[in-house]
Amino acid sequence: MKKAILSPLCSALVIPGLGQVINQHLKKGVAILAAVFVLLVGFTVHLYRVVQTVMMSGSVSLEDPASVVRKVMEQGASGLGVLLALFGLLWLYAVVDAFFGGM
Repeated sequence: MKKAILSPLCSALVIPGLGQVINQHLKKGVAILAAVFVLLVGFTVHLYRVVQTVMMSGSVSLEDPASVVRKVMEQGASGLGVLLALFGLLWLYAVVDAFFGGM
């Protein structure tokens, strides 16, 4: 594999958007990096709210961590799943685009 293809591909595998920056597609790379940041913040805020709701409900105790995880998954699984799916699609796009952009 050419060195010009391998570097952006490996970078995109680790940090989505970095491969585009290495390929000198700065606007696209910054846009992907910003989208990853927004998804990360959205995931964190959503998870915090779900955990806070579960803990405030009083239906679980900290002595049984499995019940806490089960309640969190029941409460916020759909929203968290959507955010993870969006991140996965964005990551896949970034890797494929970095590969073809380096050719």
